[in-house]
Amino acid sequence: MRHHLPLSPIRHVEVFAVEVDAAQVSWRNLAPGPVRVSCADTELTVEYHGDSAVVALDNLPPNSHLTVEVRAADDSLFRLPIVTLAPPPGELLARFASLSDLHLGSTKFGLIFKRSENPEPDVPHPMRCAIAARTEALAWGAEQLVLKGDLTHHTGAEEWPQLAEFLHGLTVPHLLTLGNHDRQPKKKGIDTDKGLANSGIGFRPVDSVDLPGIRLVVADTSVQDRGYGRVHAIRDEVVDLLAQTNGPTFLGLHHHLEGLPFPWFWPPGIPFAQGRHFLETVKAANPRLLISSGHTHRNRAYHRRGVLITEVGSPKDYPGVWAGYSVYEGGITQTIRRVCEPSALAWTDPTRKAVGGIWGMWAPGHIDQRCISHTWT
Repeated sequence: MRHHLPLSPIRHVEVFAVEVDAAQVSWRNLAPGPVRVSCADTELTVEYHGDSAVVALDNLPPNSHLTVEVRAADDSLFRLPIVTLAPPPGELLARFASLSDLHLGSTKFGLIFKRSENPEPDVPHPMRCAIAARTEALAWGAEQLVLKGDLTHHTGAEEWPQLAEFLHGLTVPHLLTLGNHDRQPKKKGIDTDKGLANSGIGFRPVDSVDLPGIRLVVADTSVQDRGYGRVHAIRDEVVDLLAQTNGPTFLGLHHHLEGLPFPWFWPPGIPFAQGRHFLETVKAANPRLLISSGHTHRNRAYHRRGVLITEVGSPKDYPGVWAGYSVYEGGITQTIRRVCEPSALAWTDPTRKAVGGIWGMWAPGHIDQRCISHTWT
């Protein structure tokens, strides 16, 4: 009789993020026990209990071709080549971070066969992941937090107090804008303005703050009871804020600018013709501009009309991320990091299997689209 042995889990080791002087390494399905991670002159050993893990290596040389070594408890060795980012010209002036698509109040993730937590924990996964992302971004050095919409799941009466609780835990200033989920009440959902007011959450459709070396602007592109975005209502005020500063600018939106005359993936964003005109207008107001959105729950970067545009995923589904920005005199870096707190990882990593496993390939994007060094021109 032939005995069929179960297939061994696929071992997965990758460098998920790089910065000027740091890298973030993740793995799953290695042998439980001590795992040693080293690169250049930095080495650390962590106790691994199975499933997924994420660690950060600091004090790496900038703009360098390096090799990360990961040695598991069974002496398996993985060597991963990396290139740390080149610092933009000038001194480091400030750091800020962004979070998108918290979806506080949601209980499931997936398309047809949805994953949920059973039994429900005391702290549901959206809040757990958001708090972990907030904590890690502040420990990284963020001096300001930018929240780019879909902060609640469906404007539920119990969701706005959760958002207020999350904001109350911040020890740095924040800017926030809303997304389509914040404008689409379902079942027990309440009016958005009422939810904001009852919870004491301040909101302006267009808001801004100046940090050393950059002006941060957020703008509300949401449309009541619709999933797509629009920019007509906020365009003029955004243009004024971009034009009134002599320095570079960061524009945070919820909806992405669609790149084709028709939407080719879900969810729809800001329609192509409207977005193209908006992009030309804001670039004319201030060409030293980085635009970043949420909504798609994926990580991407591209240039249009000479403007760097990025999309940043959610902390609550695979790969579970936040974005950090380092502002220099002559440019800016973006690094998208995974949330590494164990209870958050225990939820986010299995969600890679959503949509028949397609989500795990679609959402992360390539490391070159997550981690970028950009010089203002």
